[in-house]
Amino acid sequence: MRVLAIFVVAPRLGPLSRTRHSKGNAFTLIELLVVIAVIAILAAMLMPSAVKAKATAQTTACENNFKQLQLAWQLYTIDYHDGLPANKWMAVNWEDGCPSGYQTSADSWVLGNATVDTETWNIQNGSLFPYARNPGIYHCPADRSAVDSRPEVLRKRSYSMSYYMNGSERKPERKSRLTQIVSPSRVFVFIEEHENSINDGVFFLHVPGDDGEQAEATNNPAFFGAHWMDLPAGRHGQGCNLSFVDGHSEHWKWKWPKRWGPDDGADVVNQLDYQDLRRLQAGIPAR
Repeated sequence: MRVLAIFVVAPRLGPLSRTRHSKGNAFTLIELLVVIAVIAILAAMLMPSAVKAKATAQTTACENNFKQLQLAWQLYTIDYHDGLPANKWMAVNWEDGCPSGYQTSADSWVLGNATVDTETWNIQNGSLFPYARNPGIYHCPADRSAVDSRPEVLRKRSYSMSYYMNGSERKPERKSRLTQIVSPSRVFVFIEEHENSINDGVFFLHVPGDDGEQAEATNNPAFFGAHWMDLPAGRHGQGCNLSFVDGHSEHWKWKWPKRWGPDDGADVVNQLDYQDLRRLQAGIPAR
C-alpha cells in the first residue's frame, strides 16, 4: 500500500513581513483619541459621585468628633460632681469703650482664639482636653479656613460651646450644673460655628424677647430686631452638626444660607433665616 505524504512548508517571515504585522496591530491616532474621550466622559460622570462621597465622609467624621467631645463633656461632669466645664470669654482689646479681639479665658474648656492660634496649645490646655486627648477632633475636616495672616496654616478649631453651658454672665438660662438642665435631649452643647464668626470658644445667641426683640415676628421685614450674635456654620450642604446634653449628635439643614459679611452682617435677612434662628434658640436651656 502506498502512502501519499503531503508536506506544507510555511513561508519564512522576513523583517519586512514582521514590520507590517506589527504596524497592523498598533493603535491609530484616531483610536487613541476615541479612548481618551471615553475615559474623559466616564471621569466626568463619576466626579459628582466622588465629590458627594467625600462630602458625606467629612460630615460623618465631623459627627464623630461631636460624639467624642460630648462624651468628654459628660465625663467632666462626673469627675466634678455635676459641675459643667467653664465656657467664659474675655476681650483682649477695648476701643472707645467697646470690646474686641475676643478669646476664651484660662479656666474654660478651650483657651485662646481660633482665628489666630497657629498651634494646638490652647486646645491642650483647656479643661476638656484630659478627656479628649486628640486635638484633631476639635476641627471639622470640611473647614478649610486659615489662620489670620497665615493662609498656609489651617485653623485648629471649628467648634464652639453654647454660652448657656456655664458661660460668663449669670443669665437665668445659663446653667452651671448638669442637674439644672431639663429636656437634655433638646438642649445643645457644641455647635459648628461659621468660619467668619468664630473666635473664642463661646457660641452666643439671644433668647426670644431678649435685647429688645419681640417674641414672634411674621410680616415685619426687620423681624423686630432679631439677629445673630454668633453664626452657625453651613459647610455641610448648608447645614452643620450639633451635640446635645444627653450625648447624641445631629446634623441640621438650614433653610437659608448662613453668611457673615458686609452685605448681610449679623441681621436676620428673611423669614427662612428667622426660622433657623428660632430653631436654634429652642436649644437654649429653660429658665
